[in-house]
Amino acid sequence: MGWRSALLVALGLGAALIGGAGIANADSSGTGPSPRGPSSSTHSTGHSPPAAMRTSKKRTPPTPSDPAPGPVLAAALASTRREAGSGVARPAPRPPVQPAPTAPDPVTAVTKWFGELHDYLTGAPEAQPSPADSTQTPYGDIGKWMLKRTGKLADWPSPAYPFKTLYQPINVIIVDSTSTTAAESAAKLNGALTAAGFPAQQIHSTGYQGVIEGVVYGQQPTGSQVAFSNAHWLLINDHGRVFGPAPDPAGTGFVWTASFSREQPGLSNLNPTHIYVSFRKARDTVRAALVGSGATDLGLVGLDNKLVGRTMTTGDHDGYAVVMSLS
Repeated sequence: MGWRSALLVALGLGAALIGGAGIANADSSGTGPSPRGPSSSTHSTGHSPPAAMRTSKKRTPPTPSDPAPGPVLAAALASTRREAGSGVARPAPRPPVQPAPTAPDPVTAVTKWFGELHDYLTGAPEAQPSPADSTQTPYGDIGKWMLKRTGKLADWPSPAYPFKTLYQPINVIIVDSTSTTAAESAAKLNGALTAAGFPAQQIHSTGYQGVIEGVVYGQQPTGSQVAFSNAHWLLINDHGRVFGPAPDPAGTGFVWTASFSREQPGLSNLNPTHIYVSFRKARDTVRAALVGSGATDLGLVGLDNKLVGRTMTTGDHDGYAVVMSLS
């Protein structure tokens, strides 16, 4: 029986060796080039690797997409990519510093609001008259407007014309054909107006100017807070300022221009002041007074200085000036 046991052990070892060679042959046929013999085909189709020896591929879950970078971050990333090849790490550019918002000035805001309200109520802006406006007449190139001491057009705030500028037109021309000097003509003018009931009186604004033949002339009467007027400043009165004298283009004497208006005491924005009444009534009154004291009426001359608009006016002025010659 001993030899039988030894034989059985030998047969078992041989079977084990043959089985191991078969497995090794099957594994090598799956990874290397396949021989074209029938035996290799049999091994390659008849055996497969054990499950424990198969390589499993781990599946990675998808990553959610990042949101698109903002303009500043995109610029920084682009700069970093461009400089990556240089091998030197550089910081991303900083975004520009924005100034802190400032609160609007209250006065500026209120002024802008009133300006917008004015434009809304009156419409689009209109072309305004100019201090250089003039009209050619037989008495010279006559400026159309009374000017302030600053050279700008003289205006008159009036409750009768809200949201409008009341400009003061030239509406009287006086010709002095006999005087030979400016001082003589000024004395003659003052005497004629005083005799006509329009002496120089106090409490009237002064410093106004007029233009004749492109030359700017100061006012008569001279002095502080005076104008030619036919009544006390606390009463309804016709008053005016006269500008010149300019040489008469006819050859002898001088020419004066003037702006006369009727006013009455009143309130404007709760402030005591003189309120505009009429340009035409004052013009006709001073003409009648001068003619009554010896002056000669030379009629009317058109100055084309009547304004009727959404934002500007000359009140009841008709665009004409009366012309008188001093005797």
